Amino acid sequence: MKPETRTKVKKLIKEVILSKIDNYSAETEYKPFFQAIFTKEQILTHTIVHSFYTSFGMSIYEQLVKVLAEGAGYEAHTQYDLLGKIDEKTETIISKMDMDLRAGKRSPDMKKEFEEIKKSIQKGEALEDPDKRVDVYVKKKDGTEAYFDITSPKPNIKEFVALKKKLLRWIGLRLSIDKDAKVIAALGLPYNPYYPKPYTRWTKGNMYDSSQLMVGEDFWNFIAGEKVYDEFLEIFKEVGSELREKIKEIAKGNK
Repeated sequence: MKPETRTKVKKLIKEVILSKIDNYSAETEYKPFFQAIFTKEQILTHTIVHSFYTSFGMSIYEQLVKVLAEGAGYEAHTQYDLLGKIDEKTETIISKMDMDLRAGKRSPDMKKEFEEIKKSIQKGEALEDPDKRVDVYVKKKDGTEAYFDITSPKPNIKEFVALKKKLLRWIGLRLSIDKDAKVIAALGLPYNPYYPKPYTRWTKGNMYDSSQLMVGEDFWNFIAGEKVYDEFLEIFKEVGSELREKIKEIAKGNK
C-alpha cells in the first residue's frame, strides 16, 4: 500500500470513530436483569461496541473502497448510477436464469451468465432503471469495470437471493450501452464472519460463484490490486490503540 493511501485510510477510520465518540450518548433504557448480572461499565462497553457496529456500516466501507482503488490508480465512484435499458427478451432470459438458479436447475457461472446476456442484449438508451444504484463502481487500468453491492456479511436469505438478479441486471444495463464492456457485477462482503473457516452462507452454492461473491481478504485485495489485507487490518489496530483510552472514558461514564 502506498504511504499516502495508508495515511488516507487511517485518517478516514480515525475520523469516523472520533465523530462517534464526540456524538455518543448512552442509552438510558432500564434493564434490571442485565444490570443485576453485569457492571455498569460492562453494559456501557457493550452499548458502545454495538453503536460502533452501526457506524461501521456500509457507508464507511464504500469510502474505504474508493480510497484504496484511487490509491491504485483506478477510477472509483460511490453511489454510482448505472444507466441503460434492458430489452424485453433479455429481461425474460435474466428472469429465467434467476429462477433456475433458485430452483437448483443450473449452477452459478458468471462467465456463462455474462455471455448469455451479451448474446441477447439489444442496444438501449442511457435511461434510469429501478436497479440503477451501485454502491461502488471501480474501473481498473485494463478497462475492467467492477460494479459492487457492498453487503452485510450475514444477509438474510431473501435479500441474498434477490441480490443475484440485481447483479445480472447490472450486466444487462451496462452491455445495453456498450456491448464490448468488460463487466464484473459482484457482492462485496467486508469480512468473513466464519473466519478461519471458508465463507459458507447458505445460498452461496446455488446462487453465486467465487467471482460474484468477494469476501474479506479477496475483496479488499481485488479493490487495491495487490495484497493489502494484513496491512489494512494493522491500520485498524493502530487506530484502536491510539483511541483506546478515549473509549475507556466513555465506558466509565466520564465523557
